[in-house]
Amino acid sequence: MLSDDNYAHAKFGIDEIYIHPGLSQNLLEKLDQRAFFSLDAEDSIIKKHISLDMILIFYKQAPTQNLIYRFLKFFDQDPYKENFIKSNTLINEEELFLAIKSRNFVLITHKILPKETYIPNTHMQQD
Repeated sequence: MLSDDNYAHAKFGIDEIYIHPGLSQNLLEKLDQRAFFSLDAEDSIIKKHISLDMILIFYKQAPTQNLIYRFLKFFDQDPYKENFIKSNTLINEEELFLAIKSRNFVLITHKILPKETYIPNTHMQQD
């Protein structure tokens, strides 16, 4: 159960978890640029299981999408989820910047992140 903060860390290899009910779009975009990877509301698992923003920090291992999905399903079904959210809710956003400095982290948001679009070079060189 998530009632013990270390349980999720041990089972899923997550070293720190920061939860926020809704980070600003500007902050989400900055975090998205620095994240190991991000998952947003366009992902069906996120859409089904998450209604807040999360930062999952990994010290030792590189996180995988499959690992994150398993954690989120577990998290969503845990009867002590509300207590876990309260004990891991980010109060000061400055604390977050100190925590993510030079660490692997995954950004999870219930919002849709802007996607970079590739614009092919349409200018052809003339010989």
